Amino acid sequence: MTEPRLAIVFCAHHKPWLMMSSLLTLVSQDRPDADLFIVYNTGDGTLPRESYREFERLSSQTEGNVQLSPFDPRVREVCQIIGRRVVELEYENDQALDSGTWYKFIRDGRWREYDYTLFVGEGTLFAHPRLLSALVAFAERDGAHFVASGHEKRRLPRNLMERLITRRATVTELDRFHDRMVAEAFGIFRRDPAFGAVYDRWGSDFAVATEHHVPQVGMDGPLARKARARLQRRFGSPSSDLDVSLAARILRQVPAVVDRWTSQMAIAAGHQPRLGSADGAPAFVAGSFAATPTGAAGSATTACGVGFHRVDEPEWFGCATNHLMSRTFLERFSAKLDEFHMYDVLDLPFAGTPLEVIWGLLPAWIGVDKWFTNGFHRVRKNFATYQREDDPAVMAGYINRYHRGRLAVAWDNDLLKLRAWRQDLGALNRILPPAYF
Repeated sequence: MTEPRLAIVFCAHHKPWLMMSSLLTLVSQDRPDADLFIVYNTGDGTLPRESYREFERLSSQTEGNVQLSPFDPRVREVCQIIGRRVVELEYENDQALDSGTWYKFIRDGRWREYDYTLFVGEGTLFAHPRLLSALVAFAERDGAHFVASGHEKRRLPRNLMERLITRRATVTELDRFHDRMVAEAFGIFRRDPAFGAVYDRWGSDFAVATEHHVPQVGMDGPLARKARARLQRRFGSPSSDLDVSLAARILRQVPAVVDRWTSQMAIAAGHQPRLGSADGAPAFVAGSFAATPTGAAGSATTACGVGFHRVDEPEWFGCATNHLMSRTFLERFSAKLDEFHMYDVLDLPFAGTPLEVIWGLLPAWIGVDKWFTNGFHRVRKNFATYQREDDPAVMAGYINRYHRGRLAVAWDNDLLKLRAWRQDLGALNRILPPAYF
């Protein structure tokens, strides 16, 4: 029986350690046969577009779109994977952000050759060594057409989304423009009455909620999480607090150093890594040190030790915009985008804001179930403290915990370094570029 064909599309843009973290956890997967598309999102998003004129005028006296960042050319170097089928593409960075990259890839039609296409943003960890096998096995077994990352799974009341920026105490003209662009984006999708019906189902009778679904294996217990959070609160992290003493810089890296040596010793001792995930595995809820039962799940199951759960409410979405989509889903979605000229949304300033939320509405609109998985972790903010922690040291620490006994990863300035790995993973020093060693 022929294995379903899988494509993985990466959006590479900002800093080398982000793509390095994703690719390190990719090459250690048990399924090496996926085709890789590396999309370089070049530029800093400041484009001479007619549709950006009002944004440019309003942002001339303020900070503009803070989500835009410049392209780092070193990203190309760390993406030169040897011995894998890799296609390098280049799109122009704009205010549609990662979501815009996915829409452009869909518009180009390269997904048609594959049974499944997985869209992954830089800095996303494949947090379970059998995630790729699990995604495809689960999709085939349960007929799933859309699977989102459950890390930073969130829902917002519709009335909040309709005044997302202008609900602040101090409102600028640019803020009002931002909310207007959000409304225009939803208006483009509501050209299809079927999408409008899903939009109307989106309620406002609930509070903002965020859940972090990640593998429990390799994660600390509540006491250790509190200790890590206490260190972070006291000394900050390299991505949130730069001006601290030498002693503080050393102390806040202690957990990551312990993670690395623990994994390296497990590799040396030949310890098999602990794998597995129970049905309905608990989630970390924002601001909490303890895991809690999965919320808003219609059903829960596992495949290859990775957890999946279905959500019926249309408004739940994955903030990191990491999604597995079947060819059937993409065929229907692409046809809708063409029929109603919805690619117009890509020209809107601040398009990334509404597009992130719109992903959650797509399954109900297209007519498929919406599933979430706990197999990804886009390291961004600490679950409990909500301080930024997407820096090389913390990223290495998470990799060493999720892949304990498989990978031992260190860091050097803004690069990650692979110090050891299980022999059965193959010659990673011949697959990865020299920057990893």
